[in-house]
Amino acid sequence: MISIKRIILALLILLSLLLLASCAAERQSGDASVLPNGQSPSAPSSPSAPSSPSAQPTTDENDDGWRIRVTNKEGEELWSFTEAALRKLSDEHEHEQALNFEHAYSTINNWPSVRFYAAEGYSVEGILSAAGILETASTVTFRAEDGYEVSLTREQLLSEQFFFPNSDESDAGAQRVTPIIAYRWREGTTDLGEVYESKPMLIFGQRTLFEQTNPAFVIGVSEIIVDSAPSGRWPAAGTFPLDGPIAEGETVKLQHPSFGLVKLHYTLDGSDPTPLSPMYNPSTFRPELTVPITITGPTTIKVLATGYGMNDSEIAVFEFWTAMG
Repeated sequence: MISIKRIILALLILLSLLLLASCAAERQSGDASVLPNGQSPSAPSSPSAPSSPSAQPTTDENDDGWRIRVTNKEGEELWSFTEAALRKLSDEHEHEQALNFEHAYSTINNWPSVRFYAAEGYSVEGILSAAGILETASTVTFRAEDGYEVSLTREQLLSEQFFFPNSDESDAGAQRVTPIIAYRWREGTTDLGEVYESKPMLIFGQRTLFEQTNPAFVIGVSEIIVDSAPSGRWPAAGTFPLDGPIAEGETVKLQHPSFGLVKLHYTLDGSDPTPLSPMYNPSTFRPELTVPITITGPTTIKVLATGYGMNDSEIAVFEFWTAMG
């Protein structure tokens, strides 16, 4: 008669053999599986991209990095370039206009808040010269790969621009800068040693201390569209209520058909407004900063509308007077 101990030992051996067979089958099944990225575990996989900024795409004449097309408004390609091509042009001094430029940039956004960037890239003026269209370009549109675009007139692009190290406080120490397509840049610093390769970005300087240039920076530029037709002019501003008699203490709101795209600069002393005059609508996101003008006596309001992509409006003049005026 078989002892109980022998039966138990036989069962343990049988269970061990079944467990080993199960593990072998599972291992074989796993070798034939497919990972979420479509690669077989047995196949060599590409190393994961590091999380550091330097992992951003770089551009070479023969790689799949960034390439920017220069087209006319009909969509016909006039030229295209990579960062490597611009570097070669710059090194060979094939242009009168120097391409390389690096500097810190000051800017103000629509909050409005001050921001700083360190950027290294290639002059927009030099790029347009290399494309052979610098002299004929009237309006230039910079379009990102996601469809976001900003237009600037020739005058706005080639105007005198500055980096204000004391932005929002004083223009002391202002330094000349130029619009560039930056391939290496970083927000939140003025230290050029901290820039890293990233998506090509249009960045340019401020013409005045309080100019809100930040909304016009285009990240991921993929196309530059050039229009040789004369740039238009922004419509003139209006008021609500219309000018004329008004009750003392009542307020006047400035209006514009493109209120979110323009800035309205105004004066109350009879002088003509300029981009240095007080700004009526300083923020897109904080409507409480747009303060209507209170009328307490005879008042002349003059308004200038400014914005990118079109020339400044005509100066609109509005006369208000109270019953006691």
